[in-house]
Amino acid sequence: MTDGPLLIVLTGLPYCGKTTLARALEQEGATVVELDHINRERGFRIEDGVPMAEWPETIRQAEVRIAQSGAEVVVLSWVNPSERDRQRWRDFASARGMRHLVVYLAADQELLDARRSAAVAAPDRHMLSDKVLQRVQRRFQPPTDALVLDATWSTRKQAELVTAAL
Repeated sequence: MTDGPLLIVLTGLPYCGKTTLARALEQEGATVVELDHINRERGFRIEDGVPMAEWPETIRQAEVRIAQSGAEVVVLSWVNPSERDRQRWRDFASARGMRHLVVYLAADQELLDARRSAAVAAPDRHMLSDKVLQRVQRRFQPPTDALVLDATWSTRKQAELVTAAL
């Protein structure tokens, strides 16, 4: 990549496939920073939600990891529920001379419910409580200025489209 480092802000509702796409992009050489992973490292059970007062520290740790990564492409994987959240990451990237791209994995409720049900059987997946899931869904604002990917598309197709957009 010759245009300088890039921050991909990966957004979408829980169970839309953000982690799966992030891992596919990681296989292509991107560095992945997942806020859920940071919260688990900090001792929080994602299933029960993270106290609002703790999010600034999680975000600070994500910023440090991105800034210190030295990577050409960093994928920030988080719900990024509001336009204000996404703008914060755009501003962060711009302040560090990074380009940025918001990638939105769009999924309908039927698909999200099916994937959530499937996650119950997966030992490596966390299940959000109904209360946490409903809170996230109420707060989520779909982005209007993003590369929109259909969550039903194959991960390979999604990754190819992200790579082509770079």
